[in-house]
Amino acid sequence: MNLFRSKAAFEEARNYMPGGVNSPVRSYPHMDCPPPFIASAKGSHITDIDGNTYIDYVGSWGPIILGQAHPPLISANQNAPAKDTVVVPYNDIDAFVKKMDDEGEEIAAVIVEPVAGNMGCVLPVDGFLETLRRETEKHGTVLIFDEVMCGFRTELHGAQGKYGIIPDMTCLGKIIGGGLPAAAYGGKRDIMNCIAPDGSVYQAGTLSGNPLAVTAGLETLQMIRTIPDFYKILEEKTKRLLGGWLDAAAEAGVAVQVHQSGSMFCLFFNDKPVLNYEDSCACDGKKFKTWFLSMLEQGIYLAPSPFETLFMSYAHSEDDLDRTISAARIAMKEAAEAK
Repeated sequence: MNLFRSKAAFEEARNYMPGGVNSPVRSYPHMDCPPPFIASAKGSHITDIDGNTYIDYVGSWGPIILGQAHPPLISANQNAPAKDTVVVPYNDIDAFVKKMDDEGEEIAAVIVEPVAGNMGCVLPVDGFLETLRRETEKHGTVLIFDEVMCGFRTELHGAQGKYGIIPDMTCLGKIIGGGLPAAAYGGKRDIMNCIAPDGSVYQAGTLSGNPLAVTAGLETLQMIRTIPDFYKILEEKTKRLLGGWLDAAAEAGVAVQVHQSGSMFCLFFNDKPVLNYEDSCACDGKKFKTWFLSMLEQGIYLAPSPFETLFMSYAHSEDDLDRTISAARIAMKEAAEAK
């Protein structure tokens, strides 16, 4: 049997995961045979990357009781998320109000990053978060703040504390693990009482309450609370850095926008305000690439995408800021020449 391509794929995979495969497929070496790497499957038949077709009696070790790629299941998986999800542009107050007027009684929850972090750092315009709160309360819709990024970054009480808008539920992560994997959610008592054992919604996780991550997170949060003027220090450092970047851009004749919320910040190569994902996409990607590579070459480690947010830490020194601003002057001049 021809399994040459599968054998090569297996050898490559062993560089990335223990044994090169997962689950009982690890038993194949005992058969003096490389595991076939499956390219496609339909019904009771599977085909590997070498073009061999098999009648399948393994069925992914049990769950494929209806056969591979069963059409109704494929259709359900493709349509369910889209069918049950409505997307409204960030910061578009009118679009949100209209959607709630039209469908608010059918919308169970609204989830939003109060400070967006994955289209660059984009701040809420005046009245946006207030409108979300007012409209969700009017229609009995749960308002969920995703504060995985902005929690404990904008200030101790997150974006909801900074902007004075209290959601019904909050999602947290990152900082609460002190650099280790951790996540949490919380909310108003009537919602949280729905969770087992008090309520009927069962929730559990293998790593829930992981002692190592929880200890690291608690230590981080305790230090945040005990260091005098912690958030004021972070905010002032961030303002100083961005002020230096703006001066560097002006000297080089490059149009930029800078955003900051607490210790979160971002730079956009755009001559217009950046209020949403569409605006972020309109930024000059060539200038960003030149800027990023120049800063990296000078020893400044930034995110390699204009859609990522940057973060100031307590450890950043005045010398760090000076070096970063000096590097920015060179990088901005190079970005000005990018075509």
